[in-house]
Amino acid sequence: MMENAFGDWAQDLRLLAWLNIEEREPAVLQEMAAQGFPEGLLIGRCVQTDAMRGALAALTREQGDDLAADFAAIYLTHAYRVSPCESVWRDEDHLAWQGPTFAVRAWYQRYGLSVKDWRALPDDHLAHQMEFTAFLLERGETEAAARFLDAHLLTFLSQFCELVAQRAATAFYRGLADITQATLAALRCRLPQVAPEPETEPEEIPAVPIHFVGRDAWLGKS
Repeated sequence: MMENAFGDWAQDLRLLAWLNIEEREPAVLQEMAAQGFPEGLLIGRCVQTDAMRGALAALTREQGDDLAADFAAIYLTHAYRVSPCESVWRDEDHLAWQGPTFAVRAWYQRYGLSVKDWRALPDDHLAHQMEFTAFLLERGETEAAARFLDAHLLTFLSQFCELVAQRAATAFYRGLADITQATLAALRCRLPQVAPEPETEPEEIPAVPIHFVGRDAWLGKS
């Protein structure tokens, strides 16, 4: 019962992870809008979804270059001085692949998961963390999901999203930051309050890659 109660939240997280992990073409975003995004998210009609609806309505194919440049500035080149990776926010020297990266990896390994091509996108990238949270919700492990969010994703997500919303050049990426933050905040309010769990060494068990599947319903797929 608990697993079913959070299944739709898991789908929303997977969709947002899919949008945060890779640049998407305007035509794909417009198709998602035609299928009911973003109003179909569980956060429903709100300031954040209204803003995203406006951004999607204004998209044209000619804006593809602007979206590509914005994506690169946020997620690849750090031109906006933000990072999608936890370690950069929490390490004393603001470096990637530090302690938080390996603490997150230990969480994944406990469940037999690993990140494919982690050298390109570290384990603590926010999209990987959203995918992992969705995985926990689908298993009905709400206490584990709450502990993971408290220990990792929610320690830096609001800072990341607020700065992207201020600095991004396109309405789409400003809107994505706002919706991502609103969704995680709403989800956390519905999860149980839990005590922090001490970080432990990962068990040596086989791991399978985390895959980004998005939410097929938004693209009208069967």
